Amino acid sequence: MRCRPVGLLLVFSALLSGSVVDEARAQGWSIDVSAGQVVYDPSSANAGTNNIMGTVRYDARRGAWVYGTAAAPLRTGDPLWGAFGTGGRFLPSGSASRRANLGLDLGAHGFLFRDALVEVTGRGVSIDAMPFVSLSSAAASLELRGGWRGQTLFYAGTTDNRGVFETGARAAYGVTARIEGDARWVHTSEDTCPFVGATFAYGGAPVQVWVQTGKWLHVNLDDVAWGGGISVALGRQAMLWTAVQQEAPDPLYWNLARRSWNVGVTRRLGRAAPPPPPAPRAAPGGVVIRVPASEAPGTSLSIAGDFNNWQPVPMQREGRDWVIRLPLSSGVYHYAFRSGEGDWFVPESIAGRRDDGMGGYVALLVVS
Repeated sequence: MRCRPVGLLLVFSALLSGSVVDEARAQGWSIDVSAGQVVYDPSSANAGTNNIMGTVRYDARRGAWVYGTAAAPLRTGDPLWGAFGTGGRFLPSGSASRRANLGLDLGAHGFLFRDALVEVTGRGVSIDAMPFVSLSSAAASLELRGGWRGQTLFYAGTTDNRGVFETGARAAYGVTARIEGDARWVHTSEDTCPFVGATFAYGGAPVQVWVQTGKWLHVNLDDVAWGGGISVALGRQAMLWTAVQQEAPDPLYWNLARRSWNVGVTRRLGRAAPPPPPAPRAAPGGVVIRVPASEAPGTSLSIAGDFNNWQPVPMQREGRDWVIRLPLSSGVYHYAFRSGEGDWFVPESIAGRRDDGMGGYVALLVVS
């Protein structure tokens, strides 16, 4: 394995990945202030790159985003740099109610830096375009993807270009607590490098937690990657977060392994979104759930949730409503409905309706 001269690009992307916490974003403008360090193996801890960063970002309703970051060195000799980018996850209109969808993950990033040690300025860009097809139910999803990633670096009078094709599959299960498995194959001009990994995330309020691990399965690339992070809400508009991770070499760059940590505060700008209405409550025993037939067209309707391992159970038509009576014990349950055509949805009139984080909705019910 050979090291390509893109170390500074990877340092910036590692620091930036911690400062831009996509999972915790809401629609609209936000600002981050964070600090972090990146250390490359086999460098000593004292040779790490240390920066304090400020990021302004906008997240649009349909999944697009744009950001700009400026970073100042915390020690003499660390680089001064800035970055900007745009992209998003793009799905067709109405995708939240469909089980199968075609989409595109697209991102473009640019950066500038000043290497204080050798007094050289550099710049570069990276682009990734990943079309995908996704299959989903109320709590489970499967995604097949394939596309291209590339980077260009201009540094010290030289230009370095490299691109790879990548294919993969990702499966996930869960809503508030979510587990995800990932398998991908990076096809380079030298070889094909497979990777497998897993992630667990808990997205409850006010604390969110994630941990992940993965490994390359190649004779020349067998490094282990791992990471974890936690975020805590500070009211309705701010969040304190921290993350630590070890990133394995990437065949796009053939870089050395690196360890990084970040800590920061995210503040959403503008007026706070109204809090979701409280989840409905019901007494244990025969819990009745109704759906107006006008909001669930078709000749049949089923319900699935935590209470039955997300296996659809038919509801009965009673007058103008679809109805089911469930013998539920005390607990907190998530559920959704499936039409006769196989589409998962939750009507807007259902109390406890929540965004499921995957482009659709679930309903929340408290039995006590």
